[in-house]
Amino acid sequence: MNYHRLKIVVFALLFGGTVFAASAENLLLAHTLPNGLPDGRRAPEGATVAVRDGKLNVDFTKPGSLQYSVYITPDHRRLLLSGELAGENLVPGQEGWQNGRIAMRFLDSAGKQAGAWPAVFAVSGNGTQKCSRVYNVPAGAALLLVEPAHFGVSGKAVFRNLMLEEAPRNLLLSPNPNGIPGEGFDKGAVRATVQDGELSITINGTGNCRLSIPVASEWKSLKFTMQWKLTDVKPGDADWKNARVAMRFYGPKGGVGDWPAIFAGTGTSGWIECSRVYEIPEGATSLAFEPANFGSSGKVEFKKLTLELDEMK
Repeated sequence: MNYHRLKIVVFALLFGGTVFAASAENLLLAHTLPNGLPDGRRAPEGATVAVRDGKLNVDFTKPGSLQYSVYITPDHRRLLLSGELAGENLVPGQEGWQNGRIAMRFLDSAGKQAGAWPAVFAVSGNGTQKCSRVYNVPAGAALLLVEPAHFGVSGKAVFRNLMLEEAPRNLLLSPNPNGIPGEGFDKGAVRATVQDGELSITINGTGNCRLSIPVASEWKSLKFTMQWKLTDVKPGDADWKNARVAMRFYGPKGGVGDWPAIFAGTGTSGWIECSRVYEIPEGATSLAFEPANFGSSGKVEFKKLTLELDEMK
């Protein structure tokens, strides 16, 4: 995609301009006019822009685009983009990027691309797709460009309820792939609940809850914290058959690095505070995370389970 035509606008926004805080939550609207247009920009011909309930809505009846600038701070490590994208008789161009899409690009403080091209949502023809994806902020990024665009030949591109916000810091929760959903679940011996952003898991009897947590190549370490309580947990016939939070880092071809030190126990205890930092081994792309009672009986209660990015490389 050709971004050369945007450079002057990018740096004008980066180093000057009036700020209109349209929304405290939606990062797309942090530097826009109240009607949702980027400060100093006009809507292209055939485009309409509106803000409803703090979310951005853009329609293109002709080819065109609007670029939104999101300034990256040290707190921005993972960003969640959500919304809906639809095409109505949208005829694409010859190039793969010439369609309806939410174009994205991270830049460093010198205006050069930071990290790889982000995976983006795109549509041609007719149809609607829901958009929800977490983006890891690459090292050195100072600015994120988000550009709802109709790069096709004709037809209509519709963007609904676009929102960019900080993703939940707790990697164990949705929207991470396979994360615990906000409504929790109750399955067999395992019950998971999420309240006020805090995750609790109770295993009454033998059972486990296995999650696969994606990890990024630019991450250095993860921090795990929890409180747990054991009630009459009886061990099984192997040394791993107890109450534990099992962990293992994996790459494309299997386990990588040493087996992590974990929290494990049997018997009965009061509430115990647990905290540990885990270095991510080279080549890891995911972490298998598994609160479990592999013992023959008993009850394990996990409270305030949190797994967060600790350090970047």
